[in-house]
Amino acid sequence: MAGAPRIEFGWFVPTYGDSRVVGDPGAMEPPSLDLFVRVARAAEDAGFDYALVPVATECWDAWIATAMVAARTSSLTMLCAARPGLIAPTVMAKMVATFDRLTEGRVAVNLIAGGGEAEMAADGLHPSGGSAGSDGSAGAAGSAHDERYALMDETVALMKASWAARAPFDWDGRFFTVRGGDVRPKPFQQPHPPFYIGGISDAAVGVGARHADVYLYWGNTVSQIAADIARVRGRAAVEGREAQLRHGMRFQVLVRETEAEAWRDAHGLLARDAQRARAHRMGGRMGAQSEADARMRRLAVETAGDDWRIGPHLWAGLTTVRHGAGVMIVGNPEQVAGTIQSYVELGCTTFCLSGYPHDEEARRFGDLVLPAFR
Repeated sequence: MAGAPRIEFGWFVPTYGDSRVVGDPGAMEPPSLDLFVRVARAAEDAGFDYALVPVATECWDAWIATAMVAARTSSLTMLCAARPGLIAPTVMAKMVATFDRLTEGRVAVNLIAGGGEAEMAADGLHPSGGSAGSDGSAGAAGSAHDERYALMDETVALMKASWAARAPFDWDGRFFTVRGGDVRPKPFQQPHPPFYIGGISDAAVGVGARHADVYLYWGNTVSQIAADIARVRGRAAVEGREAQLRHGMRFQVLVRETEAEAWRDAHGLLARDAQRARAHRMGGRMGAQSEADARMRRLAVETAGDDWRIGPHLWAGLTTVRHGAGVMIVGNPEQVAGTIQSYVELGCTTFCLSGYPHDEEARRFGDLVLPAFR
Protein backbone atom coordinates (compact mmCIF):
# COMPACT_ATOMS: atom_id res chain seq x y z
CA MET A 1 0.00 0.00 0.00
CA ALA A 2 1.40 3.42 -0.94
CA GLY A 3 2.78 5.26 2.03
CA ALA A 4 2.70 2.22 4.33
CA PRO A 5 5.79 1.89 6.55
CA ARG A 6 8.31 -0.80 5.72
CA ILE A 7 8.10 -3.69 8.16
CA GLU A 8 11.50 -4.60 9.63
CA PHE A 9 12.42 -8.09 10.72
CA GLY A 10 15.12 -9.02 13.18
CA TRP A 11 16.54 -12.37 14.23
CA PHE A 12 18.45 -13.58 17.30
CA VAL A 13 22.01 -14.78 17.92
CA PRO A 14 21.88 -17.43 20.71
CA THR A 15 25.08 -16.64 22.60
CA TYR A 16 24.20 -19.22 25.28
CA GLY A 17 24.11 -22.05 22.70
CA ASP A 18 21.46 -23.59 20.45
CA SER A 19 19.34 -26.72 20.36
CA ARG A 20 16.56 -28.66 18.68
CA VAL A 21 14.88 -29.18 22.06
CA VAL A 22 14.36 -26.69 24.88
CA GLY A 23 14.78 -27.65 28.51
CA ASP A 24 17.55 -30.23 28.08
CA PRO A 25 21.02 -28.71 28.65
CA GLY A 26 22.68 -31.91 27.49
CA ALA A 27 21.17 -31.54 24.01
CA MET A 28 22.57 -28.06 23.36
CA GLU A 29 25.20 -27.05 20.85
CA PRO A 30 27.63 -25.04 22.99
CA PRO A 31 28.27 -21.36 22.24
CA SER A 32 31.06 -20.64 19.78
CA LEU A 33 32.06 -18.10 17.17
CA ASP A 34 31.12 -20.63 14.48
CA LEU A 35 27.58 -20.88 15.87
CA PHE A 36 27.14 -17.11 16.19
CA VAL A 37 28.40 -16.38 12.68
CA ARG A 38 26.44 -19.27 11.15
CA VAL A 39 23.19 -17.97 12.62
CA ALA A 40 23.92 -14.34 11.71
CA ARG A 41 24.81 -15.18 8.13
CA ALA A 42 21.70 -17.34 7.79
CA ALA A 43 19.61 -14.37 8.96
CA GLU A 44 21.43 -11.97 6.66
CA ASP A 45 21.03 -14.28 3.66
CA ALA A 46 17.35 -14.80 4.51
CA GLY A 47 16.69 -11.06 4.32
CA PHE A 48 16.50 -10.04 7.98
CA ASP A 49 17.36 -6.43 8.81
CA TYR A 50 18.97 -6.88 12.22
CA ALA A 51 19.96 -9.44 14.83
CA LEU A 52 19.54 -9.21 18.60
CA VAL A 53 22.55 -10.23 20.70
CA PRO A 54 21.30 -10.93 24.27
CA VAL A 55 22.68 -10.15 27.70
CA ALA A 56 22.16 -12.56 30.63
CA THR A 57 24.22 -14.61 33.03
CA GLU A 58 24.24 -17.65 30.73
CA CYS A 59 25.15 -15.62 27.62
CA TRP A 60 28.62 -14.81 26.35
CA ASP A 61 29.52 -11.11 26.43
CA ALA A 62 27.18 -9.23 24.12
CA TRP A 63 29.57 -6.45 23.02
CA ILE A 64 32.44 -8.76 22.11
CA ALA A 65 30.12 -11.22 20.34
CA THR A 66 28.49 -8.31 18.49
CA ALA A 67 31.84 -7.01 17.28
CA MET A 68 33.03 -10.42 16.12
CA VAL A 69 29.79 -11.12 14.25
CA ALA A 70 29.58 -7.65 12.69
CA ALA A 71 33.05 -8.10 11.22
CA ARG A 72 31.86 -11.28 9.50
CA THR A 73 28.59 -9.94 8.06
CA SER A 74 27.95 -7.11 5.61
CA SER A 75 24.42 -5.73 5.96
CA LEU A 76 22.94 -7.03 9.22
CA THR A 77 22.47 -4.39 11.92
CA MET A 78 23.51 -5.66 15.35
CA LEU A 79 20.99 -4.95 18.11
CA CYS A 80 23.25 -5.29 21.14
CA ALA A 81 21.58 -5.81 24.50
CA ALA A 82 23.12 -3.85 27.37
CA ARG A 83 22.42 -3.66 31.10
CA PRO A 84 22.82 -0.14 32.54
CA GLY A 85 25.41 0.12 35.30
CA LEU A 86 27.86 -2.47 33.98
CA ILE A 87 29.67 0.13 31.85
CA ALA A 88 29.85 3.87 32.59
CA PRO A 89 27.41 5.67 30.26
CA THR A 90 30.15 7.89 28.76
CA VAL A 91 32.25 4.80 28.03
CA MET A 92 29.27 2.97 26.54
CA ALA A 93 28.49 6.05 24.43
CA LYS A 94 32.05 5.97 23.09
CA MET A 95 31.81 2.23 22.38
CA VAL A 96 28.49 2.59 20.55
CA ALA A 97 29.65 5.59 18.52
CA THR A 98 32.87 3.81 17.56
CA PHE A 99 30.91 0.73 16.54
CA ASP A 100 28.49 2.94 14.61
CA ARG A 101 31.32 4.66 12.72
CA LEU A 102 33.24 1.49 11.92
CA THR A 103 30.14 -0.30 10.58
CA GLU A 104 28.59 2.81 8.99
CA GLY A 105 25.39 2.56 10.96
CA ARG A 106 25.01 -1.13 11.75
CA VAL A 107 24.35 -0.89 15.48
CA ALA A 108 21.37 -0.35 17.79
CA VAL A 109 21.09 -0.73 21.56
CA ASN A 110 18.54 -2.84 23.46
CA LEU A 111 18.58 -1.59 27.06
CA ILE A 112 17.74 -4.33 29.58
CA ALA A 113 16.97 -3.57 33.22
CA GLY A 114 17.73 -7.15 34.29
CA GLY A 115 15.70 -9.87 35.93
CA GLY A 116 16.19 -8.79 39.52
CA GLU A 117 18.51 -7.91 42.39
CA ALA A 118 20.21 -11.33 42.41
CA GLU A 119 21.25 -11.04 38.76
CA MET A 120 22.61 -7.53 39.30
CA ALA A 121 24.36 -8.45 42.55
CA ALA A 122 26.14 -11.30 40.78
CA ASP A 123 27.83 -8.64 38.65
CA GLY A 124 28.55 -6.40 41.61
CA LEU A 125 25.71 -3.95 40.94
CA HIS A 126 23.73 -2.58 43.88
CA PRO A 127 21.75 0.49 42.75
CA SER A 128 20.92 2.66 45.72
CA GLY A 129 19.91 6.18 46.64
CA GLY A 130 16.37 7.24 45.80
CA SER A 131 14.06 5.19 43.67
CA ALA A 132 11.99 5.74 40.59
CA GLY A 133 8.60 7.27 41.10
CA SER A 134 5.43 5.85 39.56
CA ASP A 135 6.25 7.74 36.37
CA GLY A 136 9.70 6.12 36.17
CA SER A 137 11.51 9.30 37.21
CA ALA A 138 13.79 9.68 40.22
CA GLY A 139 11.80 9.81 43.44
CA ALA A 140 11.78 8.95 47.09
CA ALA A 141 12.25 5.54 48.68
CA GLY A 142 10.77 2.67 46.70
CA SER A 143 11.45 -0.73 45.20
CA ALA A 144 14.72 -2.14 43.93
CA HIS A 145 12.83 -2.90 40.72
CA ASP A 146 12.17 0.80 40.13
CA GLU A 147 15.78 1.60 41.02
CA ARG A 148 16.93 -0.43 38.02
CA TYR A 149 14.80 1.73 35.75
CA ALA A 150 15.96 4.92 37.42
CA LEU A 151 19.51 3.77 36.61
CA MET A 152 18.46 3.08 33.00
CA ASP A 153 16.79 6.49 32.75
CA GLU A 154 19.94 8.35 33.77
CA THR A 155 22.19 6.08 31.69
CA VAL A 156 20.40 6.76 28.41
CA ALA A 157 19.99 10.47 29.20
CA LEU A 158 23.74 10.77 29.84
CA MET A 159 24.59 8.81 26.69
CA LYS A 160 22.41 11.13 24.60
CA ALA A 161 23.99 14.17 26.25
CA SER A 162 27.46 12.77 25.52
CA TRP A 163 26.68 12.43 21.83
CA ALA A 164 25.01 15.84 21.58
CA ALA A 165 27.78 17.80 23.35
CA ARG A 166 30.14 19.73 21.11
CA ALA A 167 32.36 20.86 23.98
CA PRO A 168 33.44 19.28 27.28
CA PHE A 169 30.48 19.04 29.67
CA ASP A 170 29.67 18.32 33.31
CA TRP A 171 26.93 16.06 34.64
CA ASP A 172 25.58 15.81 38.17
CA GLY A 173 23.12 12.97 38.54
CA ARG A 174 21.92 10.50 41.15
CA PHE A 175 24.08 7.68 39.86
CA PHE A 176 26.78 9.41 37.80
CA THR A 177 28.98 12.48 38.04
CA VAL A 178 31.00 13.65 35.03
CA ARG A 179 33.54 16.46 34.88
CA GLY A 180 34.78 17.64 31.52
CA GLY A 181 33.08 14.85 29.59
CA ASP A 182 34.28 14.66 25.99
CA VAL A 183 32.99 11.62 24.10
CA ARG A 184 34.51 11.00 20.66
CA PRO A 185 33.74 10.01 17.99
CA LYS A 186 30.19 11.20 17.47
CA PRO A 187 27.74 8.66 16.00
CA PHE A 188 27.40 7.88 12.30
CA GLN A 189 23.59 7.65 12.68
CA GLN A 190 21.93 10.93 13.55
CA PRO A 191 21.12 12.01 16.12
CA HIS A 192 22.29 8.65 17.54
CA PRO A 193 21.81 4.88 17.06
CA PRO A 194 18.29 3.78 18.05
CA PHE A 195 17.40 2.57 21.54
CA TYR A 196 15.07 -0.43 21.92
CA ILE A 197 13.41 -0.53 25.35
CA GLY A 198 10.60 -2.70 26.70
CA GLY A 199 8.81 -3.69 29.89
CA ILE A 200 5.30 -3.49 31.32
CA SER A 201 5.85 -1.93 34.75
CA ASP A 202 5.07 1.73 35.37
CA ALA A 203 8.79 2.43 35.71
CA ALA A 204 9.59 0.70 32.41
CA VAL A 205 6.82 2.51 30.54
CA GLY A 206 8.03 5.84 31.90
CA VAL A 207 11.62 5.31 30.75
CA GLY A 208 10.56 3.89 27.39
CA ALA A 209 8.17 6.76 26.72
CA ARG A 210 10.98 9.25 27.37
CA HIS A 211 13.85 7.53 25.60
CA ALA A 212 12.93 4.62 23.32
CA ASP A 213 13.08 4.82 19.56
CA VAL A 214 11.43 1.39 19.46
CA TYR A 215 9.22 0.09 22.28
CA LEU A 216 9.55 -3.70 22.16
CA TYR A 217 6.72 -5.85 23.57
CA TRP A 218 7.04 -9.54 24.42
CA GLY A 219 4.61 -11.67 22.43
CA ASN A 220 1.06 -11.98 23.74
CA THR A 221 -2.51 -11.91 22.44
CA VAL A 222 -3.58 -9.16 20.06
CA SER A 223 -5.94 -7.74 22.67
CA GLN A 224 -3.25 -7.59 25.35
CA ILE A 225 -0.72 -5.94 23.03
CA ALA A 226 -3.36 -3.44 21.87
CA ALA A 227 -3.84 -2.43 25.51
CA ASP A 228 -0.08 -2.24 26.07
CA ILE A 229 0.43 -0.04 23.01
CA ALA A 230 -2.38 2.29 24.06
CA ARG A 231 -0.79 2.67 27.48
CA VAL A 232 2.68 3.40 26.08
CA ARG A 233 1.28 5.82 23.50
CA GLY A 234 -0.51 7.69 26.26
CA ARG A 235 2.71 8.11 28.23
CA ALA A 236 4.66 9.05 25.11
CA ALA A 237 2.09 11.73 24.33
CA VAL A 238 2.68 13.24 27.79
CA GLU A 239 6.39 13.31 26.96
CA GLY A 240 5.69 14.87 23.56
CA ARG A 241 7.18 11.82 21.81
CA GLU A 242 4.21 9.83 20.48
CA ALA A 243 5.11 10.56 16.85
CA GLN A 244 8.76 9.62 17.41
CA LEU A 245 8.09 6.24 19.02
CA ARG A 246 7.88 3.04 16.98
CA HIS A 247 6.39 -0.19 18.30
CA GLY A 248 7.76 -3.70 17.86
CA MET A 249 7.16 -7.31 18.88
CA ARG A 250 9.50 -9.97 20.29
CA PHE A 251 8.24 -13.43 19.28
CA GLN A 252 9.45 -16.99 18.87
CA VAL A 253 8.37 -18.45 15.52
CA LEU A 254 7.99 -21.87 13.89
CA VAL A 255 6.76 -22.13 10.32
CA ARG A 256 6.24 -25.31 8.27
CA GLU A 257 4.59 -26.09 4.94
CA THR A 258 1.49 -27.40 6.75
CA GLU A 259 -0.15 -26.50 10.04
CA ALA A 260 -0.04 -30.12 11.22
CA GLU A 261 3.73 -30.24 10.73
CA ALA A 262 4.11 -26.95 12.57
CA TRP A 263 2.24 -28.05 15.68
CA ARG A 264 3.99 -31.42 15.71
CA ASP A 265 7.40 -29.75 15.61
CA ALA A 266 6.41 -27.10 18.16
CA HIS A 267 5.59 -29.76 20.73
CA GLY A 268 8.75 -31.59 19.71
CA LEU A 269 10.78 -28.62 20.94
CA LEU A 270 9.99 -29.50 24.55
CA ALA A 271 12.47 -31.89 26.13
CA ARG A 272 11.19 -35.30 27.15
CA ASP A 273 12.02 -34.53 30.77
CA ALA A 274 10.31 -31.15 30.48
CA GLN A 275 8.75 -31.55 33.94
CA ARG A 276 12.14 -31.05 35.59
CA ALA A 277 12.93 -28.03 33.43
CA ARG A 278 9.42 -26.72 34.07
CA ALA A 279 9.84 -26.96 37.82
CA HIS A 280 13.16 -25.12 37.62
CA ARG A 281 11.67 -22.43 35.42
CA MET A 282 8.52 -21.82 37.43
CA GLY A 283 10.26 -21.91 40.81
CA GLY A 284 13.62 -20.39 39.97
CA ARG A 285 14.97 -16.92 40.75
CA MET A 286 15.72 -15.93 37.14
CA GLY A 287 13.42 -13.08 36.18
CA ALA A 288 11.80 -13.16 39.62
CA GLN A 289 11.53 -9.37 39.80
CA SER A 290 10.60 -8.80 36.17
CA GLU A 291 6.93 -7.96 35.64
CA ALA A 292 7.21 -8.99 31.98
CA ASP A 293 8.60 -12.39 32.94
CA ALA A 294 5.93 -12.77 35.62
CA ARG A 295 3.35 -12.26 32.88
CA MET A 296 4.97 -15.07 30.88
CA ARG A 297 4.75 -17.38 33.89
CA ARG A 298 1.07 -16.55 34.35
CA LEU A 299 0.41 -17.36 30.70
CA ALA A 300 2.03 -20.76 31.18
CA VAL A 301 -0.16 -21.54 34.20
CA GLU A 302 -3.40 -20.11 32.83
CA THR A 303 -3.20 -21.91 29.47
CA ALA A 304 -1.88 -25.30 30.65
CA GLY A 305 -5.31 -26.88 30.20
CA ASP A 306 -5.52 -25.54 26.66
CA ASP A 307 -2.20 -27.08 25.64
CA TRP A 308 -0.66 -23.63 26.20
CA ARG A 309 -2.50 -22.13 23.22
CA ILE A 310 -3.34 -18.47 23.75
CA GLY A 311 -4.68 -17.95 20.23
CA PRO A 312 -5.25 -19.86 16.98
CA HIS A 313 -1.53 -19.71 16.15
CA LEU A 314 0.03 -18.48 19.41
CA TRP A 315 1.62 -21.01 21.75
CA ALA A 316 2.99 -20.43 25.25
CA GLY A 317 4.53 -23.88 25.70
CA LEU A 318 8.09 -22.52 25.66
CA THR A 319 7.31 -20.14 28.52
CA THR A 320 7.08 -23.19 30.78
CA VAL A 321 10.75 -24.12 30.31
CA ARG A 322 12.58 -20.85 29.51
CA HIS A 323 12.53 -17.34 30.89
CA GLY A 324 12.07 -14.29 28.71
CA ALA A 325 9.89 -13.81 25.64
CA GLY A 326 8.60 -17.34 25.05
CA VAL A 327 5.33 -16.97 23.12
CA MET A 328 5.67 -18.62 19.70
CA ILE A 329 3.82 -18.06 16.43
CA VAL A 330 3.08 -21.52 14.98
CA GLY A 331 1.59 -22.40 11.62
CA ASN A 332 1.94 -22.62 7.86
CA PRO A 333 3.31 -19.65 5.91
CA GLU A 334 -0.05 -17.96 5.41
CA GLN A 335 -1.03 -18.44 9.06
CA VAL A 336 2.28 -17.08 10.37
CA ALA A 337 2.16 -14.09 8.01
CA GLY A 338 -1.47 -13.43 8.93
CA THR A 339 -0.67 -13.51 12.64
CA ILE A 340 2.18 -11.02 12.17
CA GLN A 341 -0.12 -8.82 10.07
CA SER A 342 -2.57 -8.60 12.98
CA TYR A 343 0.16 -6.84 15.00
CA VAL A 344 1.11 -4.66 12.04
CA GLU A 345 -2.49 -3.43 12.10
CA LEU A 346 -1.98 -2.39 15.74
CA GLY A 347 0.91 -0.19 14.63
CA CYS A 348 3.91 -2.50 15.03
CA THR A 349 6.58 -1.95 12.40
CA THR A 350 9.42 -4.17 13.62
CA PHE A 351 9.46 -7.84 14.64
CA CYS A 352 12.36 -9.39 16.53
CA LEU A 353 12.02 -13.15 16.05
CA SER A 354 13.82 -16.36 16.95
CA GLY A 355 13.34 -20.10 16.54
CA TYR A 356 15.12 -23.41 17.05
CA PRO A 357 17.65 -24.23 15.75
CA HIS A 358 18.25 -20.61 14.89
CA ASP A 359 20.05 -20.94 11.56
CA GLU A 360 17.52 -23.40 10.12
CA GLU A 361 14.46 -21.48 11.28
CA ALA A 362 15.85 -18.20 9.94
CA ARG A 363 16.12 -19.77 6.49
CA ARG A 364 12.60 -21.22 6.65
CA PHE A 365 11.13 -17.89 7.68
CA GLY A 366 13.07 -16.12 4.94
CA ASP A 367 11.84 -18.56 2.32
CA LEU A 368 8.24 -19.02 3.45
CA VAL A 369 7.13 -15.81 5.20
CA LEU A 370 9.31 -12.81 4.41
CA PRO A 371 8.18 -12.58 0.75
CA ALA A 372 4.69 -11.67 1.99
CA PHE A 373 6.11 -8.48 3.54
CA ARG A 374 8.54 -7.50 0.79
